[in-house]
Amino acid sequence: MKKLLSFIVMIGLVISISHAENHQDFFLMLENSRKGDVEAMCDLGLAYFYGKKTLKDPFKAKCWIKKAYDNGSVRAEKIWAKLELWRYSGNCDQTFDDETLPEFSKGETFNEPVTGMAFVFIPKGCFIMGCHKHSGNCNKDERPAHKVCVDGFWMGKYEVSQEQWYRVMGENPSRFSSDLRHPVETVSFDDVQKFIQRLNAKNREKFLLPTEAQWEYACRNGGQKVAFPWGNESWRPEENCATCDSGEFHGQTAPVGSFFFNDLGLYDMGGNVKEWCLDVYHKKAYAKHAGKNPFYDSKGSSRVVRGGSFKDNTSHLRCTNRDKSIPGMRSDHIGFRLVMARDN
Repeated sequence: MKKLLSFIVMIGLVISISHAENHQDFFLMLENSRKGDVEAMCDLGLAYFYGKKTLKDPFKAKCWIKKAYDNGSVRAEKIWAKLELWRYSGNCDQTFDDETLPEFSKGETFNEPVTGMAFVFIPKGCFIMGCHKHSGNCNKDERPAHKVCVDGFWMGKYEVSQEQWYRVMGENPSRFSSDLRHPVETVSFDDVQKFIQRLNAKNREKFLLPTEAQWEYACRNGGQKVAFPWGNESWRPEENCATCDSGEFHGQTAPVGSFFFNDLGLYDMGGNVKEWCLDVYHKKAYAKHAGKNPFYDSKGSSRVVRGGSFKDNTSHLRCTNRDKSIPGMRSDHIGFRLVMARDN
């Protein structure tokens, strides 16, 4: 009987932990638990008991299992006995359930009404920013690797196109201007700030360039240890760069979204055009980063650009690779994408 009890608990454990490792599934368990689903309460309790890092919380495990038992769950009684949850002190009043549900869901999209720009919601998370074991040959400015956490944010699904730039600015400065679906380029950091000011004046939502931390987190599919947006394969990927399999677009920009998207649904995070970021560039910026939502805006005369372009070798498309340009520089291989602050 004891072996059977252990087996039942372990099956529930495997299912609960595998779900909890996905943030969206964890929040779904939490939401269903609050609606009175006793099976979700049991899964959530196991997830808290065996969770990793910030998820691990035996007290919350005890309280959710107790709540499931109080609502008639036989499974909860077995879990309570197996995990000996009575050992954990604390009263399970209403304050134990203090987890905040996200306002938006991973992958949710929003279309900005003036230009039609599409944005994808990227949930909050923590990751090791900078050089890691899959990064390839890192440069010195990609070190030290350091843990940072970012709040959830909306990021442009595509690089800003020439058509979208024209709708706001009334002109098109790009070199490769035969097709307005191509990314806008030959725009300086200062030009982009003027674009953002005009766009913000036409919207309730507010737009700005991504920070380096936001950009790398998004490029790495939510902070995964991958070298490129598409994974770790470096041999002639189907992207737009000098050593990529770019097809008919070799040596020029391609219409935004011409190549594969990453796991977050973002296109052209590697190649096509480099992308302006909000941060001031400093080779030792990582040593000065805050642990949460880092943004470097101190010493330095250049701004960060990320992602590599159609002119670069594949190694420059690495998610951790950092580049820079002076704010007034206009180049046919530098463009941008935006992030958006949106109220629920």
